[in-house]
Amino acid sequence: MSRELFDPYAVLGLPPTATSDEITRAYRTQVRALHPDTRTTSRSISPADEQLRRVLAAYEMLRDPERRRRYDRASKRIPTASQAPAEKTNTRWYSDGRIVSLNVRFGARRLS
Repeated sequence: MSRELFDPYAVLGLPPTATSDEITRAYRTQVRALHPDTRTTSRSISPADEQLRRVLAAYEMLRDPERRRRYDRASKRIPTASQAPAEKTNTRWYSDGRIVSLNVRFGARRLS
């Protein structure tokens, strides 16, 4: 399971603002559906086993407040592919050209 593709909130189907109770409720619901003893389909389904592993790992990360804080801080620093690239803006307020001759008038005085 690749770390850059693993989003524990997405695995549990929750927003990043989910409370601890919401995380626990989503975890229990998914474990009930994916656990080998409660599945209604064949017991030898490897995609369901992989999904169960992902749910367990997501809950392991999000149930601990310190690990969750570290993940949230780290995920804000790493740009995701789903975000649109930032537009490049020209922040320079000056021109590269040179002023050869400048005449500025302040009142009656002439500066050259």
